[in-house]
Amino acid sequence: MKRLPLEGIRVADLTMMWAGPYATRILAEMGAEVIKIESPRAWDNIRTLIPLPGVEEPWNASYYFNDYNRDKKSLTLDLAHPLGRETFLRLVPHCDVVIENYRADVLENLRLGYEVLRQARPDIILVSMAGYGKTGAERNYVGFGPIIEQMSGLASMTGYGDDGVPFKTGISYGDPVAGKAAAAAVALALIARRRTGRGACIDLAQREVLSSLIGEAFVAASLRGEQPVHRGNRDPRRFAQGVYRCAGEEQWLAVTFRTRDEWARAAALLGIDPALPGGPADHDLIDARMSAALADRDPQDVFELLAGAGIPAGRVLDTVTIHDDPHLAARRFWVELPHPRMHPWKQPRTAWRLREADPWPRRHAPLFGEHNEEILRGLIGLSAEQVEELRREGVIGDAPVNPGVG
Repeated sequence: MKRLPLEGIRVADLTMMWAGPYATRILAEMGAEVIKIESPRAWDNIRTLIPLPGVEEPWNASYYFNDYNRDKKSLTLDLAHPLGRETFLRLVPHCDVVIENYRADVLENLRLGYEVLRQARPDIILVSMAGYGKTGAERNYVGFGPIIEQMSGLASMTGYGDDGVPFKTGISYGDPVAGKAAAAAVALALIARRRTGRGACIDLAQREVLSSLIGEAFVAASLRGEQPVHRGNRDPRRFAQGVYRCAGEEQWLAVTFRTRDEWARAAALLGIDPALPGGPADHDLIDARMSAALADRDPQDVFELLAGAGIPAGRVLDTVTIHDDPHLAARRFWVELPHPRMHPWKQPRTAWRLREADPWPRRHAPLFGEHNEEILRGLIGLSAEQVEELRREGVIGDAPVNPGVG
Protein backbone atom coordinates (compact mmCIF):
# COMPACT_ATOMS: atom_id res chain seq x y z
CA MET A 1 0.00 0.00 0.00
CA LYS A 2 1.34 3.42 -0.94
CA ARG A 3 2.07 5.75 1.98
CA LEU A 4 2.78 9.44 2.13
CA PRO A 5 6.32 10.19 3.34
CA LEU A 6 5.33 11.79 6.66
CA GLU A 7 2.60 9.36 7.73
CA GLY A 8 3.06 8.55 11.40
CA ILE A 9 4.62 11.96 12.18
CA ARG A 10 2.72 14.31 14.49
CA VAL A 11 3.31 18.08 14.55
CA ALA A 12 2.30 20.58 17.21
CA ASP A 13 1.69 23.72 15.17
CA LEU A 14 1.93 27.00 17.10
CA THR A 15 2.25 29.14 13.98
CA MET A 16 0.06 31.99 12.74
CA MET A 17 -0.53 34.13 9.66
CA TRP A 18 1.19 32.81 6.51
CA ALA A 19 4.78 31.56 6.69
CA GLY A 20 4.30 29.08 9.52
CA PRO A 21 0.84 27.79 8.55
CA TYR A 22 2.06 27.36 4.97
CA ALA A 23 4.96 25.23 6.24
CA THR A 24 2.69 23.03 8.31
CA ARG A 25 0.18 22.72 5.47
CA ILE A 26 2.98 21.21 3.39
CA LEU A 27 3.76 18.78 6.22
CA ALA A 28 0.07 17.85 6.43
CA GLU A 29 -0.12 17.31 2.68
CA MET A 30 2.82 14.94 3.00
CA GLY A 31 0.90 12.84 5.53
CA ALA A 32 1.78 14.31 8.93
CA GLU A 33 -0.91 14.75 11.57
CA VAL A 34 -0.76 18.49 12.24
CA ILE A 35 -2.43 19.85 15.36
CA LYS A 36 -2.98 23.59 15.03
CA ILE A 37 -2.97 25.19 18.48
CA GLU A 38 -4.60 28.57 19.08
CA SER A 39 -5.56 30.43 22.22
CA PRO A 40 -9.19 31.51 22.58
CA ARG A 41 -7.78 34.96 23.44
CA ALA A 42 -5.02 35.07 20.80
CA TRP A 43 -6.04 33.12 17.74
CA ASP A 44 -4.50 33.07 14.29
CA ASN A 45 -5.45 36.48 12.88
CA ILE A 46 -5.88 34.95 9.42
CA ARG A 47 -9.08 33.37 10.75
CA THR A 48 -10.77 36.76 10.76
CA LEU A 49 -9.04 38.34 7.78
CA ILE A 50 -11.39 38.75 4.79
CA PRO A 51 -13.98 36.17 5.86
CA LEU A 52 -17.02 35.18 3.83
CA PRO A 53 -19.48 38.09 4.19
CA GLY A 54 -22.63 37.74 6.26
CA VAL A 55 -21.83 34.53 8.14
CA GLU A 56 -22.43 33.84 11.83
CA GLU A 57 -18.94 32.45 12.48
CA PRO A 58 -16.50 34.51 10.38
CA TRP A 59 -13.54 32.86 12.15
CA ASN A 60 -14.58 29.58 10.50
CA ALA A 61 -15.21 31.07 7.07
CA SER A 62 -12.01 32.80 5.92
CA TYR A 63 -10.63 31.96 2.48
CA TYR A 64 -7.07 32.70 3.58
CA PHE A 65 -7.32 30.55 6.69
CA ASN A 66 -8.85 27.64 4.83
CA ASP A 67 -6.16 27.75 2.16
CA TYR A 68 -3.23 27.75 4.60
CA ASN A 69 -4.67 25.35 7.18
CA ARG A 70 -6.45 22.55 5.39
CA ASP A 71 -5.71 18.96 6.41
CA LYS A 72 -5.01 20.01 10.02
CA LYS A 73 -6.74 19.45 13.36
CA SER A 74 -7.65 22.28 15.73
CA LEU A 75 -6.86 22.38 19.44
CA THR A 76 -7.55 25.55 21.40
CA LEU A 77 -5.14 26.07 24.27
CA ASP A 78 -4.07 29.22 26.09
CA LEU A 79 -0.36 28.61 26.66
CA ALA A 80 -0.08 31.70 28.87
CA HIS A 81 -2.38 30.06 31.43
CA PRO A 82 -0.70 27.58 33.81
CA LEU A 83 -3.23 24.88 32.93
CA GLY A 84 -2.70 25.54 29.23
CA ARG A 85 1.06 25.26 29.56
CA GLU A 86 0.75 22.08 31.61
CA THR A 87 -1.63 20.56 29.06
CA PHE A 88 0.68 21.44 26.17
CA LEU A 89 3.59 19.72 27.92
CA ARG A 90 1.40 16.63 28.21
CA LEU A 91 0.88 16.79 24.44
CA VAL A 92 4.56 17.19 23.53
CA PRO A 93 5.54 13.54 24.27
CA HIS A 94 3.03 12.51 21.60
CA CYS A 95 4.56 14.86 18.99
CA ASP A 96 7.63 14.58 16.80
CA VAL A 97 7.84 18.26 15.89
CA VAL A 98 6.95 21.60 17.47
CA ILE A 99 6.98 24.55 15.09
CA GLU A 100 6.37 28.22 15.94
CA ASN A 101 6.78 31.63 14.35
CA TYR A 102 6.37 33.85 17.39
CA ARG A 103 8.61 36.82 18.08
CA ALA A 104 11.99 35.45 19.20
CA ASP A 105 11.43 35.80 22.94
CA VAL A 106 7.85 34.52 23.21
CA LEU A 107 8.47 30.78 23.58
CA GLU A 108 11.02 31.37 26.34
CA ASN A 109 8.68 33.82 28.06
CA LEU A 110 6.05 31.08 28.09
CA ARG A 111 8.66 28.79 29.70
CA LEU A 112 8.38 26.45 26.74
CA GLY A 113 11.85 26.78 25.24
CA TYR A 114 13.80 23.92 23.71
CA GLU A 115 15.28 22.62 26.97
CA VAL A 116 11.82 22.47 28.55
CA LEU A 117 10.42 20.65 25.51
CA ARG A 118 13.32 18.20 25.63
CA GLN A 119 12.38 17.27 29.18
CA ALA A 120 8.95 16.28 27.88
CA ARG A 121 10.39 14.46 24.86
CA PRO A 122 14.19 14.12 24.51
CA ASP A 123 14.20 13.70 20.71
CA ILE A 124 11.75 16.52 19.96
CA ILE A 125 12.40 18.67 16.89
CA LEU A 126 11.75 22.39 17.41
CA VAL A 127 11.58 24.80 14.47
CA SER A 128 11.47 28.49 15.38
CA MET A 129 10.64 30.89 12.54
CA ALA A 130 11.15 34.32 14.07
CA GLY A 131 11.33 37.00 11.41
CA TYR A 132 14.94 37.92 12.23
CA GLY A 133 16.06 34.80 14.08
CA LYS A 134 16.69 34.04 17.73
CA THR A 135 19.90 36.06 18.04
CA GLY A 136 21.20 39.44 16.90
CA ALA A 137 20.29 43.05 17.55
CA GLU A 138 16.90 42.79 15.78
CA ARG A 139 15.82 39.47 17.28
CA ASN A 140 12.91 40.92 19.29
CA TYR A 141 11.30 42.82 16.43
CA VAL A 142 8.07 41.56 14.90
CA GLY A 143 8.66 40.54 11.29
CA PHE A 144 5.76 40.49 8.82
CA GLY A 145 6.34 39.53 5.18
CA PRO A 146 6.23 43.04 3.63
CA ILE A 147 8.78 44.34 6.16
CA ILE A 148 11.04 41.32 5.76
CA GLU A 149 10.95 41.82 2.00
CA GLN A 150 12.27 45.38 2.33
CA MET A 151 15.04 44.31 4.73
CA SER A 152 16.12 41.30 2.67
CA GLY A 153 17.52 43.31 -0.24
CA LEU A 154 14.82 42.17 -2.66
CA ALA A 155 13.28 45.64 -3.00
CA SER A 156 16.54 46.92 -4.50
CA MET A 157 15.81 44.70 -7.51
CA THR A 158 12.15 45.57 -8.06
CA GLY A 159 12.68 49.25 -8.84
CA TYR A 160 10.93 52.45 -7.86
CA GLY A 161 7.54 54.01 -8.50
CA ASP A 162 6.99 57.53 -9.81
CA ASP A 163 7.11 58.82 -6.23
CA GLY A 164 10.57 57.35 -5.69
CA VAL A 165 9.36 54.71 -3.23
CA PRO A 166 10.63 51.15 -3.82
CA PHE A 167 8.14 48.65 -5.19
CA LYS A 168 7.37 45.47 -3.31
CA THR A 169 6.59 42.29 -5.23
CA GLY A 170 2.83 42.56 -4.73
CA ILE A 171 2.65 39.72 -2.20
CA SER A 172 4.44 39.05 1.07
CA TYR A 173 6.99 36.99 -0.81
CA GLY A 174 9.07 36.26 2.29
CA ASP A 175 6.24 34.23 3.82
CA PRO A 176 5.77 31.33 1.40
CA VAL A 177 9.48 30.88 0.71
CA ALA A 178 10.17 30.78 4.46
CA GLY A 179 7.35 28.25 4.77
CA LYS A 180 8.93 25.97 2.21
CA ALA A 181 12.31 26.33 3.92
CA ALA A 182 10.77 25.38 7.25
CA ALA A 183 9.09 22.31 5.77
CA ALA A 184 12.43 21.27 4.27
CA ALA A 185 14.14 21.82 7.64
CA VAL A 186 11.64 19.51 9.32
CA ALA A 187 12.22 16.80 6.71
CA LEU A 188 16.01 17.03 7.13
CA ALA A 189 15.72 16.95 10.94
CA LEU A 190 13.51 13.87 10.78
CA ILE A 191 16.03 12.10 8.55
CA ALA A 192 18.85 13.04 10.92
CA ARG A 193 16.86 11.84 13.93
CA ARG A 194 16.25 8.49 12.28
CA ARG A 195 20.00 8.08 11.88
CA THR A 196 21.17 9.49 15.21
CA GLY A 197 18.22 9.27 17.59
CA ARG A 198 18.64 12.96 18.44
CA GLY A 199 16.19 15.78 18.01
CA ALA A 200 17.04 19.28 16.82
CA CYS A 201 16.55 22.95 17.59
CA ILE A 202 16.31 24.90 14.33
CA ASP A 203 16.60 28.69 14.26
CA LEU A 204 15.17 29.72 10.89
CA ALA A 205 15.21 33.47 10.27
CA GLN A 206 12.67 34.40 7.59
CA ARG A 207 14.70 37.44 6.54
CA GLU A 208 17.77 35.31 5.82
CA VAL A 209 15.76 32.83 3.77
CA LEU A 210 14.57 35.59 1.47
CA SER A 211 18.00 37.20 1.20
CA SER A 212 19.47 33.88 0.08
CA LEU A 213 17.23 33.90 -3.00
CA ILE A 214 18.86 36.95 -4.58
CA GLY A 215 22.41 35.62 -4.59
CA GLU A 216 23.20 36.80 -8.11
CA ALA A 217 22.68 40.42 -7.08
CA PHE A 218 24.77 39.95 -3.94
CA VAL A 219 27.61 38.46 -5.98
CA ALA A 220 27.51 41.34 -8.46
CA ALA A 221 27.61 43.88 -5.63
CA SER A 222 30.31 42.19 -3.55
CA LEU A 223 32.66 41.13 -6.35
CA ARG A 224 32.16 43.84 -8.92
CA GLY A 225 30.66 46.68 -6.91
CA GLU A 226 27.59 46.79 -9.16
CA GLN A 227 24.34 48.37 -8.04
CA PRO A 228 21.06 46.62 -8.98
CA VAL A 229 19.62 47.99 -12.21
CA HIS A 230 15.89 48.03 -12.82
CA ARG A 231 15.78 46.70 -16.38
CA GLY A 232 12.06 46.08 -16.70
CA ASN A 233 11.47 43.77 -19.66
CA ARG A 234 14.87 44.27 -21.27
CA ASP A 235 17.58 41.78 -20.44
CA PRO A 236 20.92 42.72 -22.05
CA ARG A 237 21.71 39.02 -22.48
CA ARG A 238 18.80 38.54 -24.89
CA PHE A 239 18.15 39.98 -28.34
CA ALA A 240 14.73 41.35 -27.33
CA GLN A 241 11.92 40.66 -24.94
CA GLY A 242 8.70 42.22 -23.78
CA VAL A 243 5.21 41.81 -22.37
CA TYR A 244 2.43 42.59 -24.83
CA ARG A 245 -1.29 43.24 -24.37
CA CYS A 246 -3.62 40.78 -26.10
CA ALA A 247 -7.38 40.60 -26.66
CA GLY A 248 -9.48 40.66 -23.48
CA GLU A 249 -9.32 42.59 -20.25
CA GLU A 250 -5.78 42.70 -18.85
CA GLN A 251 -4.60 39.77 -20.96
CA TRP A 252 -0.87 39.79 -21.69
CA LEU A 253 1.80 37.61 -23.24
CA ALA A 254 5.49 37.59 -22.29
CA VAL A 255 7.94 36.76 -25.09
CA THR A 256 11.73 36.49 -25.26
CA PHE A 257 13.67 36.44 -28.53
CA ARG A 258 17.06 35.03 -27.68
CA THR A 259 18.45 35.66 -31.15
CA ARG A 260 17.65 37.68 -34.26
CA ASP A 261 16.67 34.41 -35.96
CA GLU A 262 14.00 33.75 -33.32
CA TRP A 263 12.59 37.21 -33.92
CA ALA A 264 12.45 36.53 -37.67
CA ARG A 265 10.67 33.19 -37.14
CA ALA A 266 8.14 34.75 -34.77
CA ALA A 267 7.51 37.62 -37.18
CA ALA A 268 6.76 35.14 -39.94
CA LEU A 269 4.32 33.22 -37.74
CA LEU A 270 2.53 36.41 -36.68
CA GLY A 271 2.57 38.17 -40.05
CA ILE A 272 4.90 40.93 -38.87
CA ASP A 273 7.54 42.73 -40.94
CA PRO A 274 10.84 41.25 -39.60
CA ALA A 275 13.12 43.92 -41.11
CA LEU A 276 15.09 46.01 -38.61
CA PRO A 277 17.46 48.90 -39.33
CA GLY A 278 19.95 47.73 -36.71
CA GLY A 279 20.93 49.71 -33.65
CA PRO A 280 19.43 50.75 -30.31
CA ALA A 281 16.04 51.55 -31.85
CA ASP A 282 15.44 47.90 -32.85
CA HIS A 283 13.89 46.96 -29.51
CA ASP A 284 11.41 49.84 -29.61
CA LEU A 285 10.42 48.83 -33.12
CA ILE A 286 9.91 45.19 -32.09
CA ASP A 287 7.76 46.31 -29.15
CA ALA A 288 5.58 48.45 -31.41
CA ARG A 289 5.09 45.71 -34.01
CA MET A 290 4.38 43.01 -31.40
CA SER A 291 1.89 45.24 -29.60
CA ALA A 292 0.01 45.95 -32.82
CA ALA A 293 0.01 42.31 -33.92
CA LEU A 294 -1.18 40.87 -30.60
CA ALA A 295 -3.78 43.50 -29.64
CA ASP A 296 -6.68 41.53 -31.16
CA ARG A 297 -5.39 38.00 -30.71
CA ASP A 298 -6.17 35.42 -28.06
CA PRO A 299 -3.18 35.10 -25.70
CA GLN A 300 -3.51 31.32 -25.36
CA ASP A 301 -3.48 30.86 -29.15
CA VAL A 302 -0.37 33.02 -29.57
CA PHE A 303 1.35 31.33 -26.65
CA GLU A 304 0.81 27.89 -28.16
CA LEU A 305 1.89 29.12 -31.60
CA LEU A 306 5.18 30.62 -30.42
CA ALA A 307 6.00 27.98 -27.81
CA GLY A 308 5.32 25.27 -30.39
CA ALA A 309 7.98 26.89 -32.57
CA GLY A 310 10.52 26.82 -29.75
CA ILE A 311 10.27 30.53 -28.95
CA PRO A 312 10.13 31.29 -25.19
CA ALA A 313 6.67 32.66 -24.42
CA GLY A 314 4.14 32.54 -21.61
CA ARG A 315 0.80 33.99 -20.69
CA VAL A 316 0.63 36.50 -17.86
CA LEU A 317 -2.17 34.80 -15.96
CA ASP A 318 -4.06 36.73 -13.31
CA THR A 319 -5.79 35.16 -10.34
CA VAL A 320 -8.98 34.67 -12.35
CA THR A 321 -7.72 33.28 -15.64
CA ILE A 322 -5.27 30.92 -13.95
CA HIS A 323 -8.23 28.89 -12.71
CA ASP A 324 -9.13 28.10 -16.32
CA ASP A 325 -5.60 27.35 -17.52
CA PRO A 326 -5.83 24.16 -19.63
CA HIS A 327 -2.43 22.86 -18.56
CA LEU A 328 -3.23 23.11 -14.84
CA ALA A 329 -6.63 21.55 -15.47
CA ALA A 330 -5.01 18.61 -17.26
CA ARG A 331 -2.73 18.05 -14.27
CA ARG A 332 -5.68 18.25 -11.82
CA PHE A 333 -3.99 21.11 -10.02
CA TRP A 334 -7.20 22.67 -8.73
CA VAL A 335 -9.34 20.92 -6.14
CA GLU A 336 -12.58 21.76 -4.35
CA LEU A 337 -13.04 20.68 -0.73
CA PRO A 338 -16.48 20.55 0.92
CA HIS A 339 -16.74 22.90 3.89
CA PRO A 340 -19.54 23.09 6.48
CA ARG A 341 -19.44 26.90 6.66
CA MET A 342 -18.45 27.88 3.12
CA HIS A 343 -19.27 27.08 -0.47
CA PRO A 344 -16.59 25.11 -2.37
CA TRP A 345 -13.96 27.02 -4.32
CA LYS A 346 -10.87 26.09 -6.26
CA GLN A 347 -7.71 25.61 -4.22
CA PRO A 348 -4.25 24.52 -5.39
CA ARG A 349 -3.17 21.00 -4.57
CA THR A 350 0.30 20.16 -3.33
CA ALA A 351 3.26 21.12 -5.51
CA TRP A 352 4.92 17.71 -5.03
CA ARG A 353 3.84 14.68 -7.06
CA LEU A 354 5.37 11.45 -5.79
CA ARG A 355 5.49 8.26 -7.78
CA GLU A 356 5.17 6.30 -4.53
CA ALA A 357 2.07 8.23 -3.43
CA ASP A 358 -0.22 10.90 -4.82
CA PRO A 359 -0.76 13.63 -2.19
CA TRP A 360 -4.26 15.03 -2.36
CA PRO A 361 -6.01 17.52 -0.03
CA ARG A 362 -8.25 15.49 2.25
CA ARG A 363 -10.33 17.91 4.29
CA HIS A 364 -11.12 21.56 4.89
CA ALA A 365 -9.30 23.63 7.49
CA PRO A 366 -10.55 22.83 10.99
CA LEU A 367 -13.26 24.75 12.75
CA PHE A 368 -12.14 26.58 15.87
CA GLY A 369 -11.52 23.96 18.57
CA GLU A 370 -13.07 21.24 16.43
CA HIS A 371 -10.76 18.51 17.74
CA ASN A 372 -10.48 19.52 21.39
CA GLU A 373 -12.19 16.40 22.71
CA GLU A 374 -10.37 14.06 20.33
CA ILE A 375 -6.95 15.38 21.34
CA LEU A 376 -7.46 16.18 25.01
CA ARG A 377 -9.32 13.02 25.92
CA GLY A 378 -8.38 10.58 23.18
CA LEU A 379 -4.69 11.41 22.69
CA ILE A 380 -3.56 12.96 25.98
CA GLY A 381 -5.97 11.02 28.18
CA LEU A 382 -7.56 13.82 30.20
CA SER A 383 -10.75 13.06 32.06
CA ALA A 384 -14.07 14.73 31.29
CA GLU A 385 -13.68 16.72 34.52
CA GLN A 386 -10.22 17.98 33.51
CA VAL A 387 -11.49 19.06 30.09
CA GLU A 388 -14.40 20.85 31.71
CA GLU A 389 -12.00 22.67 34.03
CA LEU A 390 -9.99 23.87 31.01
CA ARG A 391 -13.19 25.13 29.45
CA ARG A 392 -14.33 26.82 32.65
CA GLU A 393 -10.96 28.58 33.02
CA GLY A 394 -11.07 29.81 29.41
CA VAL A 395 -8.04 27.74 28.45
CA ILE A 396 -9.98 26.05 25.65
CA GLY A 397 -13.05 27.11 23.71
CA ASP A 398 -14.99 26.60 20.52
CA ALA A 399 -15.00 30.28 19.51
CA PRO A 400 -12.52 33.17 19.82
CA VAL A 401 -13.02 35.59 22.69
CA ASN A 402 -14.30 38.96 21.41
CA PRO A 403 -13.45 38.29 17.76
CA GLY A 404 -13.12 41.20 15.38
CA VAL A 405 -12.93 41.09 11.61
CA GLY A 406 -9.91 42.27 9.65
